[in-house]
Amino acid sequence: MNNDNTINEEQDEDLDILGVIFKYLRYWYWFVLTGAIGMGWAYQYLRQYTPVYEVKASLLIKDDRSKRFSKDIKDEFSVNDPKVIDNEIEVLKSRPLVGKVIDALNLTVSYWKEGSARDEELHTKSPIKINTKDLTDYAYGNPLYIKPFDDNKYQVVTADQNILGTFDYSQLVKTKHGTFRVFKRDSVSIVDSTPIKVLFQSREGLIGGLAGSLQIAPLKEYYSTIISIGLQTTVPDKGKDILNKLLEEYAFGTLEDKNREATNTLRFIEERLKLVTSELGDVEQDVEQYRRSQGITDLSSEASLFLGKVEENDAKINELDIRENVLNEVERYLNSTQVGNIAPATMMVNDPVLNSYIDQFVQLEAERSKLAQTVQPGNPYLETINNQMKNVKQAIRENLNNQKANIQVSRRSLEALNNRLSGSISTIPRKEREYVGIKRQAGIKENLYLLLLQKREETALSYASTVTDSRVIEAPFLTGQIRPNSKNIYMMAILLALVIPATIIATKELLTNTVQTKKEIERKTGLKVFGEIAIKPRENKGEIIDTGSRSFISEQIRMIRSNMKYILSNDVHEGIANVILFTSSTGGEGKTFVATNIAASLALLDKRVVILGLDLRKPTIHSYLGVANKKGISNYLIGKAKAEDIVVSTSINNVYLAPSGPMPPNPSELIANGRIKDLIDELKYSFDYIIMDTPPIGLVTDATLLAPYAEATFYLIRHNKTPKMFLSTIKELDRKKTFKSFNLIFNAVNIKKSADYGYGYGYGTQYGGYYGEEKSSKGWFDKLMAKK
Repeated sequence: MNNDNTINEEQDEDLDILGVIFKYLRYWYWFVLTGAIGMGWAYQYLRQYTPVYEVKASLLIKDDRSKRFSKDIKDEFSVNDPKVIDNEIEVLKSRPLVGKVIDALNLTVSYWKEGSARDEELHTKSPIKINTKDLTDYAYGNPLYIKPFDDNKYQVVTADQNILGTFDYSQLVKTKHGTFRVFKRDSVSIVDSTPIKVLFQSREGLIGGLAGSLQIAPLKEYYSTIISIGLQTTVPDKGKDILNKLLEEYAFGTLEDKNREATNTLRFIEERLKLVTSELGDVEQDVEQYRRSQGITDLSSEASLFLGKVEENDAKINELDIRENVLNEVERYLNSTQVGNIAPATMMVNDPVLNSYIDQFVQLEAERSKLAQTVQPGNPYLETINNQMKNVKQAIRENLNNQKANIQVSRRSLEALNNRLSGSISTIPRKEREYVGIKRQAGIKENLYLLLLQKREETALSYASTVTDSRVIEAPFLTGQIRPNSKNIYMMAILLALVIPATIIATKELLTNTVQTKKEIERKTGLKVFGEIAIKPRENKGEIIDTGSRSFISEQIRMIRSNMKYILSNDVHEGIANVILFTSSTGGEGKTFVATNIAASLALLDKRVVILGLDLRKPTIHSYLGVANKKGISNYLIGKAKAEDIVVSTSINNVYLAPSGPMPPNPSELIANGRIKDLIDELKYSFDYIIMDTPPIGLVTDATLLAPYAEATFYLIRHNKTPKMFLSTIKELDRKKTFKSFNLIFNAVNIKKSADYGYGYGYGTQYGGYYGEEKSSKGWFDKLMAKK
C-alpha cells in the first residue's frame, strides 16, 4: 500500500503565524515578569531622573546700514549679513557677557531641597539667599546646609551633620567654606526648618558651562536677522531669568557702544563752550568800557555796513576753524592705537561722505572688538575686518586732506576779503574805527557761542533718543519638558520586556537540537504525523495506560487505533493477522511503551494481539507485561523452541507476548536467517494483530531487516528527546521506500512546553482533564514555579 501521508509543500500561513505566536505564549509568565520588572525600572528611573526643560527667546538684530551708506560704499566696505549675525551670536555667547549674567543673578550659589529619589533645586523658591565675600577651594567640593528658623535665626550644618553654630540673618559668618552672609528672602515664607543644601560653584567653570549650553542660531538660514536663543535647564524659572538677564545685558552693552559718539560730542562742545564763554565775556566788557570811556552812542551807516560784512566773514572763518578742529579730532582718532579709544564727534562733521566713512569705521571697530573676545588672532574673518578697516581709514585720510585743503582755500579767500574791508574801515574816524574792531570781536564770539549751544542741544536730543540695535521679539518662554520622555521610557521598558524574553526563547530554540513541534517534523520530513501521544501523567506509575478510561492520553491511543484501519491491507475478518512494526531513531523514545499500549487498546476490541519482542539486544517489553524472559524468540531463531513454547499470555486480556529470550551474540544474523518469517506466518492464523517491537533504526539494522514482513510501520519521534538530525534520516527512509506504509507518531509530547500548544491541544487538555485526570490542588504560585 502506497503511503499517502506526504504533506503538501504549501504551508498554511495562518497556522504558521499562530505557531509563532503560541510558541512565545507558552512562556507568558516570563513576559509578565520582565514586563513588571521593566515598568518598575521605568518608574524608578523617572523618579530619580531630574526633568530637563527648554526655555527659548527670539531677538531681532536691526541693520540700518543700507539707509546710511550709498550703494557703492556699502558694496565696497560692508560685511555681509550672515557674518554680522554670526558676530552677534558670538557676542551673546561671549564669556564677559555670560559672566555679567552670572554675577547679576548670583548663580555661583545654588539652593537645593533634598528628596528620597532626587534633589530639587529651589532657585528663587528658597527662603534664604547667600551673598559670598570670600570662598575657599574647600567650598567648591563640599555642600553646606542652612537650617532656617522663624525667629530671624538660622543654623549652619556641614555635610557630616556637624553644627557650626546659630547665627542672625545678615550676620557675617566665617567657616572653612569662606566668608558669607545669609539673608531671609521676604517673598518666600519659611514653612518648616528643613535644612537647605547650598552648593558653591566656580565662576569660571560656571561661565564655561553656561556659554556652552546656550543654543543660539539664526531663526532662518537666509534673509533674516532674527536670532533664536535656547537654554536647557532643570529649573524653568531659572532658565527664564538667565535668558532675560542675558538679553538685558546685551541690550545695555549695545546702547553703551552707541552712546560713546554722543558722549564724545558733548564733551567736545562743553570744552569749547567754556572757552568761548570766557572769551565772549571779556570782549563784551571791552565793548562796554570803550563806549563809556569814549562816549560813543551810535555808529554811522557806513561803519555799520562795514562792520556787518566783517562780522559775517569772521563767522564763516570761525566755522572753518571749528570744522578744521573737528577734522583734527578725527585725524587724531585715526592715528590713535589705544584700544577702546572713544569715537570722534561725527555730529560736527557736515560732509555726508566723511560721515558715512566714520560711521562705517566705528562699526567695523566695534565688530572687531566683539570678535576679538571670541576668536584667536589670525582668524580669517578677523583679518578681513582688519583689512576693511585699513581701506576705510585710508579713504577717511584722503577725504580729510581734501577737506582741509578746501578749508585753507576758503579761509584765505575770507581773510583777503577782510583785509579789503579793513582798508575801507580805515577811512572811518578813529574812534568809530576802534569801536568797530572791538564790536567785531564781540560778534565773532557771540556767533560761535550760539553755534555751540545749537550743536549741544542737537547732541543732547540724539543722546536721549538713542535706541538699541536689537529688539526682543519673544520674551523667554517655556517650550516644555524635553527629557526624559516618559512615554518613550515606558515604551522602551515594554519593548525590552518583550524583546529580552523573546530573544532568550529564540536563542534557546536555535540552540535546541531535539525535536520540539509537530510542524517541525512535517516540514523537515515531508510526512504528516499519523498520531500524537502526550507525555504520561506523573500519577500513572506503570507503563500500561488504562486505555478504557476517558483520559487524554487514552483518547490519543484510541484515535491512533481507529486510524490504523485506513493503512492496514488485511481485513481482520479474513483470518489473516496484520503485521505492524514499531521502531525509532534512538533508545528511550517510547516505542515499546507505545507498542504495548496500542496492543492493549486493540485487545479492548476483542482482538487477539501478539507482541514480538524483537529488540534482542536490550529487551524491556517483558518487564512491562510482567512476563519472564527465560525463553523467547532468540531460542526460536536458533531452532531450540517452537512457536507455542515462546508465546505466553499476559495480564492484559487478549494480549500475548513472545519475549526476546536470552541475548544472543549475533542478533542481526539471527533475524536475517529467515526463521522470523516462519514465526510470523505461523502466528498470522492464530492472532488478529502481530506487533513487532524492534530496536532503534539509528543504532542497528534489525528494523530494516524486518521491514518486508510488516504491513505498516510506526516510527516513534519523542518530543524533546529525538535529535533533529534524525529527521533527515526519516526523510531518506521514506524516499527509498524502506518501509511499507511508513507512519510517524509524535510521542511523549509535553503539552505545556510544546509550541503547538494553544491551537493544537487546547481542547484536548480540557477534555482529558475533565474526564480522566485529577485536578491539581496546587496554588497558582506553585503552578507558575512548576512551569519554570
